[in-house]
Amino acid sequence: MRGVFWVCSILLLSLLPGELVESDGLEEIAWPEGSNAYDNMVSMTEFGYRKIDTSANENNRNWIASELEAMGYEVERQPFTTSECSNCENIVVTIPGHISDEWIVVGAHHDAICYSPPPLIGITYAGCSSSGAYDDGTGSGSLLELARVFAQWNTTPEHTWKLAWWDYEEWQGSGSSEGGGMGSLHFVQEQIPSDVEVTYINLDMFALNWPVPTPAASQAGGCDEDYWTLYMFTSPEEDWSYYEERGLEVTEDMRLNATSLQSKLRDANTELEHPTEWVRVIDDTKGNSDHYNFIMAGYAATWLRGQHQYIMEEGDSCEQTPKHAQSDSVTTLNTLAGGRGGVESGLQTGLDVIATLAMWDRNASSIDEEPLVEGYSDDGILSGTLVISSSLIAAIILLFMLLRRRNIEDYNES
Repeated sequence: MRGVFWVCSILLLSLLPGELVESDGLEEIAWPEGSNAYDNMVSMTEFGYRKIDTSANENNRNWIASELEAMGYEVERQPFTTSECSNCENIVVTIPGHISDEWIVVGAHHDAICYSPPPLIGITYAGCSSSGAYDDGTGSGSLLELARVFAQWNTTPEHTWKLAWWDYEEWQGSGSSEGGGMGSLHFVQEQIPSDVEVTYINLDMFALNWPVPTPAASQAGGCDEDYWTLYMFTSPEEDWSYYEERGLEVTEDMRLNATSLQSKLRDANTELEHPTEWVRVIDDTKGNSDHYNFIMAGYAATWLRGQHQYIMEEGDSCEQTPKHAQSDSVTTLNTLAGGRGGVESGLQTGLDVIATLAMWDRNASSIDEEPLVEGYSDDGILSGTLVISSSLIAAIILLFMLLRRRNIEDYNES
């Protein structure tokens, strides 16, 4: 009888969704690791100052492309030029979904910049360089780790996913003839067909956040928070004034999509038991990263960001930002986070959020394109109960009949 039970159990397991890896005799899904994202970040800093139109920038993006190719992806190299850049290039990979005209794009920029901080912001000077650890080795390194895990899942998600490493996000300083965000702008204007709907997730400087404890120096300066905050600056539910002032005509669909995205992010944080005090979904009212271009094009977008200087402008003494200078280094991050383990933990917070959204989308359809769940909304997020396939029902019935037959035989023998 025990043999029959195990045969039926194996049959049941074989019908469940998911790519499995062994762990302590059990099976579980592969998941992104903050330690791998950290290693990727360190590798990027070793290329040097990744300013646009430099060999360091080109060598770094070549490395990103080679890593992706080793994972089995077909890499799109999307070159572009601007008045300030003659050799810029985005790196993009695609995970085709069952829905081809609805994309979920996750992006991070791979370039870096160095110039003077406020109050004389943007002045470049001799010897100024940055290894771009926080801005944005954290985002680009984490995106590579997500790519690794998604390749291991090796299933068709409900939506089409694109992972993108943008060039030329950084403003080139007060002497520049143009602003930043040029890589993502090129993608929005040149790479998205008119009939495609997009949701964008931006990863830019998010390692220094919960559960990284607030350092003693910050607390001595008046900070009364136990941890730094992970902000999810998202298409507004209420205050669109920043974007309206820049020419965006906000439609009802934009408002509904913004509400939907904010709800999904909150649901993911609830699933992960993230404290709302330190992992916060809030309206974006000062879009100064790549998500800005997506919002201005009418798409729902969010920006995952740790320490944030604009919160400090509003009276939060707990925030500070190492970026755009020599201080943006791995050593600085380790110091502010209390060691490498703190940086890894901060990276893990953001990785968990995005992987949770991806897992929900992945489980929206089975490998053979039959729905696994009933009640999914059009965007693939779970809103109903499981629908058990006919094969699974048959296996359960078989197991029940075999157990019942064995019980009858045991009764008769007694």
